[in-house]
Amino acid sequence: MVGRHVSSDYGFVDSTISDLGNTSCRMIRGDVLCSSWHGLMNAAFVWFGCSLVIGALLLGRRLLSGRTGSAAVALWCVSGLGSIGVGLVPVNENGDLHGLVALPIFLAQPVALALTASSLGPRLRSLAPHTYVVAALSAVGTVGFATLVLTDGSTGMGALERLALWPGYVWVSVIALTSLRTARPR
Repeated sequence: MVGRHVSSDYGFVDSTISDLGNTSCRMIRGDVLCSSWHGLMNAAFVWFGCSLVIGALLLGRRLLSGRTGSAAVALWCVSGLGSIGVGLVPVNENGDLHGLVALPIFLAQPVALALTASSLGPRLRSLAPHTYVVAALSAVGTVGFATLVLTDGSTGMGALERLALWPGYVWVSVIALTSLRTARPR
């Protein structure tokens, strides 16, 4: 929705998700990026981060076993806190601090997914192989995105960032919904 209210130079393949939270227009990678709904986007980053932390704490205890499960919950919380930071520190206002609060998201999520896969309880064990695949996709997206950030590349940056993050977010929702379905008496 916010993506429909940005300047024409914004593209889902080449522009980052954080660019949707720009509080003023800025020139980046040769494009002028303006997001008229930046307030909604930054609030959404904070809301999503809070939801991720709360969901990890509530579902982690029920779904993930042992120390590996506890580590997965901790990493999901790190990712959620990073999202909160991204919403509180828009990239155009303080790019260095924004990058610093966003970095843990990219480092934590692929590992959180792998740990989630290895600690799924018996009711959800069948989801483990798929969760490892999503972890691998997240890792590939993270490495590709990091490579473009470090080399100041732009082509495909947004797509790789979305590959690093979105499949994991969708997949933890699948795990949560599956756990609710399997918890119901038959």
